[in-house]
Amino acid sequence: MRGARLLLSLAVLVLLWPATAVWADGPIVTFDGGQIFVDEDVSLVAGQTFDGDLGILRGNLTMPEGSVVNGDLFVTSGNAFIAGRVKGNLAILNGELTLTPTGQVAGDIFGLRANQDVAGQVEGDLTALFGNMALRHTALVRGDLLVAPGHLQREAGARVLGNQVYDLEKGLEQVPGQIPTPPAMPILPRPSHRATWRCEVGRFLGRVLAAAFLSLLSIGLGVLVAAIWPRPTRRVSDCIATWPGQSFGLGLLTFLIAAGLEALAAILIMLIWLVAAVLLGTVILIPLGLLLILLSPLLLLPVPVVLAGAVILGWVGLSDLIGQKALRLLKATGARPVGTVLVGLLLTVAIAALLWIVKPVCCAGPFVILVSSVGLGAVIHTRLGRQSGHAAAPPPQPEVLPAEAMEREAGQPDGPAL
Repeated sequence: MRGARLLLSLAVLVLLWPATAVWADGPIVTFDGGQIFVDEDVSLVAGQTFDGDLGILRGNLTMPEGSVVNGDLFVTSGNAFIAGRVKGNLAILNGELTLTPTGQVAGDIFGLRANQDVAGQVEGDLTALFGNMALRHTALVRGDLLVAPGHLQREAGARVLGNQVYDLEKGLEQVPGQIPTPPAMPILPRPSHRATWRCEVGRFLGRVLAAAFLSLLSIGLGVLVAAIWPRPTRRVSDCIATWPGQSFGLGLLTFLIAAGLEALAAILIMLIWLVAAVLLGTVILIPLGLLLILLSPLLLLPVPVVLAGAVILGWVGLSDLIGQKALRLLKATGARPVGTVLVGLLLTVAIAALLWIVKPVCCAGPFVILVSSVGLGAVIHTRLGRQSGHAAAPPPQPEVLPAEAMEREAGQPDGPAL
């Protein structure tokens, strides 16, 4: 929505205050193209025109009928009463907005932790995040309407010409009789058998090209890993040969743990966004809130990156083991580790590519997960290929003499008599 662009522009404006602002004698900040009033109420008079952007921090705004603001308008920690015209976007954070029937906003209206009472005309989108909204019978919104999370009170006669979203759990809600219903689409004839056949051939060729590209990429990456880290690759391969069942189980468990960590990271991001929304309602902490919103998605990156690296190393180790067995059946000896890995990659990647071409979801997906689980478990067991995966040799047992020999030695001194 365009409201997101409004929020981003306000964020950039706040971050640029120290560089562009010139403090006057009073609580007024003058910057290029407008003014910001701090801890002061602003009241325009009927017929007055304010040129440029207008910002009010910790103050109230009153615009009577006939007043005009030629620019963007934002109010934080205050209330806005608008009966005039705003020839730009309007944003209100942590306050209340009243748009009378004579009030007009030429751009978008964005509210964060703000209650909005709209009875006028909005040319763009109308957004309310973490706040309630009341649409009066005289309200006209030419763009989209978003109220989430929050309560929407809508009177009969209020018009929204765009999409209306006010419940994230239900998704898009279109109220009958209040949002124009699109004309009925004509019933198109069913595609012919020839057209269907051509579509199927096109999808098949697309899967073939995708499988070929991914196969070449996987083989090249696997050979590179084997050439750079030959010892970790061989340790993973030996671990799979020694503990195949344990490697498979440990790999599946690692996938489940990674999924749980991603779910916790998503919940943590939501909590960070809630904290950032509270910080955006202040003045001094607005940059901190924006920084939290921008950096929070990085919490989702560590687990997939580490998991992808471990899966690649595990697949290469499994390919090394398969390549050794294949070359042994062909009675080919003297192959280098890179050669055995290449043979194993050609076999495993070819199977995965064939399954992807035939049935990408029900066949290729489970095969890749099962194969990756075996290699991933071996990588975890060998501590990313830094330890050996061989079974520890049993300690040497002391030699036990037969019963007859023990009887013959009974009574014999351990050493020469003095």
